[in-house]
Amino acid sequence: TPAPALVSPSEQSAIVDLEDGDTYTLTAAPVQKVIAGKTYTMLAYNGTIPGPTIRVQKGAKVTITVKNELGEDTTLHSHGVRMDNAFDGVPDVTQKPIKNGETFAYQLRFPDAGAFWYHPHVATSKTVEMGLYGMMLVEDGSVPANKEVPLVLDDILVYKDGVVPFPRSGVDYALMGRYGNTLLVNGETQWRMEAQAGEVVRFHVVDAANARPFDISIPGAKIKLVGSDGGAYQRQIVADHVIVSPGE
Repeated sequence: TPAPALVSPSEQSAIVDLEDGDTYTLTAAPVQKVIAGKTYTMLAYNGTIPGPTIRVQKGAKVTITVKNELGEDTTLHSHGVRMDNAFDGVPDVTQKPIKNGETFAYQLRFPDAGAFWYHPHVATSKTVEMGLYGMMLVEDGSVPANKEVPLVLDDILVYKDGVVPFPRSGVDYALMGRYGNTLLVNGETQWRMEAQAGEVVRFHVVDAANARPFDISIPGAKIKLVGSDGGAYQRQIVADHVIVSPGE
């Protein structure tokens, strides 16, 4: 059967389907992004926030080549994906940081179905808040749906001149996370989608904020929880809302 339609996270973000053995390049670089009518200098993968949603089938092996154009070191951590240690993206532990202008090829295998996400492990609290994050979907066809919708939740601390900086000196507790003053769904303050009556819509949710949990509900509708951070539930649950924690 064909894969269900995948709804784009935003008008700009791409949906990338990779087959076993494919290679795909993610370029990390500064970008100009409009948030609530104001333009801010942020960071992005392939020019979009969130970065491209990468969809693979369970059991696939792919190569993700990261090209660094940030002007600072970076790595790529595939959050929650079981992989060889050499490709976990921890600087000076599993690899040397990717210097500006350099590339690094991550050979990833996907033994588990579910929703995962990717981000740097260099200055994580700063670079993730600045926009370096994206979703990975690993499919096995176990939950039939008419549409599959990635939802990447985030908050960002902005002021009139831009994103509130992360100082190099002094303590701002950013390592432990900070709350933003602007909430984002798929990089937008007013994200929306449409569904037809009777359609089954499956949401894949990632909380990319560095401190804020999100309480998700759909007014007038119940939510069927089919899985969580550790994978599929043995028994599905119908609920009015679901709380998602940072990194989940």
